[in-house]
Amino acid sequence: MRLIRLTLAGLLAAGMLAACGRGGPGSTATPAAAPAVTERTLQLSGGPDRPLPTLLVQPTTAGRHPVVVFSHGYTRRPDDYLPLLRTWAAAGFVVAAPTFPHSARGSAKLDDDDIVNQPADNAAVLTAVLALDTTQGDPLFGRIDANAVAAAGHSLGGMTTVGMFTKHRDERLKAGVILAGGQWPFGVGYTGPPAPILFVHGRADEVVKFEGSTEAYDPLPWPKALLELPKGDHLDPYLADGPEFAAVAKTTTDFLRWSLLHDDPARARLAADAGDTGKLQDRL
Repeated sequence: MRLIRLTLAGLLAAGMLAACGRGGPGSTATPAAAPAVTERTLQLSGGPDRPLPTLLVQPTTAGRHPVVVFSHGYTRRPDDYLPLLRTWAAAGFVVAAPTFPHSARGSAKLDDDDIVNQPADNAAVLTAVLALDTTQGDPLFGRIDANAVAAAGHSLGGMTTVGMFTKHRDERLKAGVILAGGQWPFGVGYTGPPAPILFVHGRADEVVKFEGSTEAYDPLPWPKALLELPKGDHLDPYLADGPEFAAVAKTTTDFLRWSLLHDDPARARLAADAGDTGKLQDRL
């Protein structure tokens, strides 16, 4: 079944744009930044016509840290997801979240078809961030684990992430997290070394139907898990402070800790992480 292409000129422009206030930068639901986490913006690009200002959320703790490149949804921006990104950074991950030129809120020209260029954008961002490990004077000098890299994304960003494991496989990736995403427009031709992937999707999602995730999840031959949120919609589980957000934050964090840091106790917590708000299908 073809994923509802988000009907991004119609459904998202009407429904999702109307919901832009929920969980956004001005939301009172946004929790305070975790201690031991700092934020900065890198002025990166994927070429002369593809500026990619990248929000970098990083731990201040010592040692080498894995990297997660995060893709925002259509008409969203990276700072909309700060509660989740800060949770990951506080758990020891460097999170790099670019603002894409044609799918972010405030873009001069919104175009969902530009998704075909976003996996390459992420690859360029990842290359630049990994290079900070050898850049003297940078706060991340000597503090990045280039062998522990994941991609994650929400909605159109989740589809972008699927593309990084299929048509535009980035073999640096060791794991993936797909939030309310699907296989459009990249298909399910997974390639390269196996990498565990966690899918998360709400049954009440009217923007990208739950089947969007199952279409990408079912054919995946690698270790995988699917967190179903029976009452979850398209935005609140990933942006807002509540029981579903808590389940998503805990589950994704422990999945990343297990897949990138080989944290077996974190793997053992996954089922409990879902709590009473989610159902975990575990094939990891």
